[in-house]
Amino acid sequence: MKTGNYRTLAVATAFASLLCLVSFAWVLAQSYFICSGSGEGCIVWCDELLPLQICVFTGRLLFKSAFYLLLIVFLVKQLVAIKNGSLFPGANVGIMYATAVCFLIGETCYDNFSTALILETPRCGAFVVNGDTLIYATMLLAFALIYKVAVKVSEENNLTI
Repeated sequence: MKTGNYRTLAVATAFASLLCLVSFAWVLAQSYFICSGSGEGCIVWCDELLPLQICVFTGRLLFKSAFYLLLIVFLVKQLVAIKNGSLFPGANVGIMYATAVCFLIGETCYDNFSTALILETPRCGAFVVNGDTLIYATMLLAFALIYKVAVKVSEENNLTI
């Protein structure tokens, strides 16, 4: 790859990784703030909704954090592979599948965060499934499948040369 293109890709990877790290830190800080009980808008634990509340809280914390970290791993692995002359490393396929799953679960938990955890008045928690979340997760899965095909084609091309 030309040096200018590689440098541009390295800068884009660094910038995207920085954004992911900031988002990761934000999720951790926000979760700590909400869980520690300081300030307004903290969790109102409800006996009837406790399993749902625990799942939503931990799901958001774990899967959104994993999503951001997997994006960083994917970008760095892709950059290293391109530097080494490989356009589609096979190791990134599994990362892409995991990214799609983490996005779906983490974003679903995020969509339900305010209705399931922060209850001003006692009421039944409503569980929401956002259509956009399903579309984005499906698109990530489709990109993973396309990437898998690209890995196979790339491997076949390397064998024929």
